[in-house]
Amino acid sequence: MRKNVITITVLLIVVFGGIVFAEEPDVWSNPKNMSGSVWLTTDYVFRGLSNSNENPAVQGSLDYTFKGFYGGIWGSNTSFTDAGIEIDYYAGYAGSFGKLDYDIMAIYYGYPEGGSNPEPDYLEAHLGVTYKFEGVALEPTLGAGYNYSPDYFGEDGAGHYVNGTLDLSLPYGLTFGAEVGYQDVKGDKTTGNGMGMGGGDGFDYIHWRVSLTKEIPDWFTLDLSHHDTDNDAEDFFGDIADSGVVFTISRTF
Repeated sequence: MRKNVITITVLLIVVFGGIVFAEEPDVWSNPKNMSGSVWLTTDYVFRGLSNSNENPAVQGSLDYTFKGFYGGIWGSNTSFTDAGIEIDYYAGYAGSFGKLDYDIMAIYYGYPEGGSNPEPDYLEAHLGVTYKFEGVALEPTLGAGYNYSPDYFGEDGAGHYVNGTLDLSLPYGLTFGAEVGYQDVKGDKTTGNGMGMGGGDGFDYIHWRVSLTKEIPDWFTLDLSHHDTDNDAEDFFGDIADSGVVFTISRTF
């Protein structure tokens, strides 16, 4: 099932992308369509949980964009497998309806040497929208997203994730960010058979984050954030669900 979904996603991207590329063959190959980013962070936190066991992480990505289509690869050290590496592949399309921006994406999360019983690799589909209130004080930007996985990390059944975000433009080039997210996993090979929260199948929890970001043009972007989860997550996941402060420095080339 998972391989079929991946195959269909790739074929759609290739077909539609090929149609667009065929229109302007000299433009899609422009090197400026390529970019790379590097992050140095004190903790790799994903949806409120530390994926690096509360240790620093080095992350990087390579991306290609053209006429709204994009694809890329992203990697980080992680504590989930013997190899200690996560490599993600993604592709999608971003556009807008008036002032409403949208993003449709497929993401494959890969964990080399992660084993096969259960398999940690999984696929997600993502839909996100944002709206910026221009001309309003602090220029607030509201966002909402939904992710669906047919078989979440550890072959754990269907996974649903929803989140909401708020960004505010502050003086001195600072940006205030806030996020609230909810993760729900049905439970199967990893947290099924009564191995989930409260002696049931699967798990669900809420997480939140606030941050201050400062971009130094042509140099770096600095981000300082505080994150936390609800008591259910802390009881079930232990230390990796603890609240914490994370500092990240990044640069895009």
